[in-house]
Amino acid sequence: MSKKLATRRGISMAETVISTMLIGFVLVSTLQIVGPMVQSTSLHADRLVAANLANELSEEIATKLFTNPGTPSGDLIGVDDSERAAIRADFNDIDDYHGWSSSPPKLSTDQFHINLSNWTRSVKVVHVLVNDPTTASGTYTGLKKVSVVVSKNGVAHTTVFSLHSASADSLGYILPITDVVVVDGGGG
Repeated sequence: MSKKLATRRGISMAETVISTMLIGFVLVSTLQIVGPMVQSTSLHADRLVAANLANELSEEIATKLFTNPGTPSGDLIGVDDSERAAIRADFNDIDDYHGWSSSPPKLSTDQFHINLSNWTRSVKVVHVLVNDPTTASGTYTGLKKVSVVVSKNGVAHTTVFSLHSASADSLGYILPITDVVVVDGGGG
């Protein structure tokens, strides 16, 4: 009498558990690789948007005169009496932008940028020493430093610094020296 050995059909519970664990490890490893890549892409896109917003406003400021054309104000920084602080189209000289901020960012025509509700642009203008533009001065020096800061959700992503000289007004053109600083906005 011969006995037939039973052939194995299907898979056992142990094989199922082991294969499920292997697939789980592969998925977790893949997510650990893909997750930071997605975050990095998002942060990079935010930095590009921030740089464009900062440069756009910095270039607009560069087209303005160094001092108010009607009444040169010397030491005073900020909007003059005849100008409205909330309306950027009224700004006719560089220091009018001091303290200006917009969230979401606006175009010079007072229209909002679409889909940028979490973004803010702000400007600071100070007199600086001619021989050391990193040092602020409380009095007129003939040189102003403009800082444009762009942030998203309260985190600064880009700051653009530019220097503006009083002599540019008399020459008939405005030539800023621009330096872009990218600030790590977090996120890894």
